[in-house]
Amino acid sequence: MLTLPALLLLAAVLATLWTAWRSWALPPFPGRFNFVAMQLSACWWTTAAAIETIVPAPADKLFWAEMAWFGIVCTPSFWALFLWSYTQEELAARWRLVPVVVGALTWAAALTNDAHRLIYTAVQPISDAPGAALDYSHGLLFFVVTIYLYAFMVMSIVVTASGIHRATPAYRTHYLGFLVAMAVPWVANVGYVTNNLTLFDFDPTPFSFLLMGAVFYWLITRRRLFVLLPVARDALLDAVPDPVLVLDADGTVVEANPAALALVPDGTPLGRRLADLPGLSALSPRDITLPVPLTLESDGTARSFEATRVPLTSGSAGGRAAAREVGCLLMLRDVTHRRRAEMRLEDMVRRLDLARLEAEERLVAEQEAKRALNGFLSMAAHEFKTPLAIIDGAAQLLLMDAEVKAPGMLPRLEKIRRAVRRQVNILDTCLADDRLSDPAFALRRDPLELPALLRAAASAQGDAAPGRRIELELDGCPARMTGDGPMLELCVHNLLNNALKYSPPGTPVRLRAWSEDGGEEGPDGQSQLALSVADQGIGIPDSERERVFDRFFRASNTGTAAGSGVGLNMVRRIAALHGGTVTVDSRLGGGSVFTLRIPLGEDALCEDGMAGMSAD
Repeated sequence: MLTLPALLLLAAVLATLWTAWRSWALPPFPGRFNFVAMQLSACWWTTAAAIETIVPAPADKLFWAEMAWFGIVCTPSFWALFLWSYTQEELAARWRLVPVVVGALTWAAALTNDAHRLIYTAVQPISDAPGAALDYSHGLLFFVVTIYLYAFMVMSIVVTASGIHRATPAYRTHYLGFLVAMAVPWVANVGYVTNNLTLFDFDPTPFSFLLMGAVFYWLITRRRLFVLLPVARDALLDAVPDPVLVLDADGTVVEANPAALALVPDGTPLGRRLADLPGLSALSPRDITLPVPLTLESDGTARSFEATRVPLTSGSAGGRAAAREVGCLLMLRDVTHRRRAEMRLEDMVRRLDLARLEAEERLVAEQEAKRALNGFLSMAAHEFKTPLAIIDGAAQLLLMDAEVKAPGMLPRLEKIRRAVRRQVNILDTCLADDRLSDPAFALRRDPLELPALLRAAASAQGDAAPGRRIELELDGCPARMTGDGPMLELCVHNLLNNALKYSPPGTPVRLRAWSEDGGEEGPDGQSQLALSVADQGIGIPDSERERVFDRFFRASNTGTAAGSGVGLNMVRRIAALHGGTVTVDSRLGGGSVFTLRIPLGEDALCEDGMAGMSAD
């Protein structure tokens, strides 16, 4: 018979079933299985209690009272496991066996109570009225199980209280709701066990599940219980060094880690709309393009942040209910150090640009000064050559006159002519270096009598160095070739001058020229002139051999010998213009051999002058 107690208990059954279904439909949260198991256990307990109130026979009432024991044991046990998982850490699945095993054993003991009387020692109706409630006298096992269940309830209170202490104000409502949902059934059960409280002459605990369902309905639908998880994420949020704020769907700050709290100096941001917070209001529009650069005051210093927003949704697009945005996670990444580094880099780039512009201006000025200097040197060289030519001409006239009138003056006049020729050679070298540095310079294409050119060069060097012997080996020398005669003669002059300068006075210098035909000796199998100048001088250190052709370079063992470091560099450049090369084979203290190789064909000559050719 459906009485008021039965209707209330059936309503409690529906409330627990709805809470179980609704919580299972939410996105996964810590302890979800244990929470649903607790609701289903309460449903089991309440269903058995409802049937007990409906059936009239005392034996049937006793049977359903015994059937309720599985739910009686599992409800507080799964509740304690849920609270631990939700507020501390997710428990392993094996812990679920504890309430199931203990509940099943207690259930079995209740169904076999007639054999041992450990649960109920005596059962009798409270009156003679049909369907009257039963009065139970409890045995030892009843109190043992009660103490076991109350231990779980005490642990639940401690865990919930710890959660309230750790939770922010926005989430304390959840824990207060947990306390109410837990305290009402427990108080009712304590009153019933101590024989101080009954409802309709019945255990009031199953009736309290109706109030518990109302509390969970309010928490889930109004306070977004299990949608924005508070405690399970506290440790993570606190550990994040960057500011993190959790906003609800209305833009209200419901959670913030310590780094975010420090950004609001005039009070806590919790419970306030983002649009009302100084500095952070720029992030409130939903259509703002993220990430957004932001500068805020923190601990008295300006810090730079990049803000990003992560939507928090409820439900699943793949399920029956479409995903619904219930809030967002606002993360402010601290980029102060990166921004300062970028500013320093920008400042450095700006300084480098200024330095580059200044260097370019100085380079232009230096090039102008160099051109002016080269022009002056070229002019001076030409101007010097005119009086030197007059001096040499006068010396020649004096020589002819002295042969008859003053033979004793001949050595002195020859000395004057040698000094003039040495000075002319220096001026020719300076002028040639200036010409080679001109990008517009191009080789002459003269037909050359090679033996005559080499003899003239050797004779001129011999005249400039009296007492020194230059040995010529021209047996294999090509008779003719096409090239720039003055430049090739200057090459020979420089090679002979170096050999004479750095070798002892009593040793000869050997000039040898020969032809190398085809094969691998010449480029593309072309015949070439090979010309070597060998001396028995000081040699070149091994570590400096590759640098002797560099402009202005002089070996470390040249001592006080005069020189500018231009001659050998000029030889290499002239050889390159003729399509050839120059190499050196030297041993420190054992002399040097410089070998010049130049193709004999006219097509090997450089067509573009000095364009694109570096002096170095």
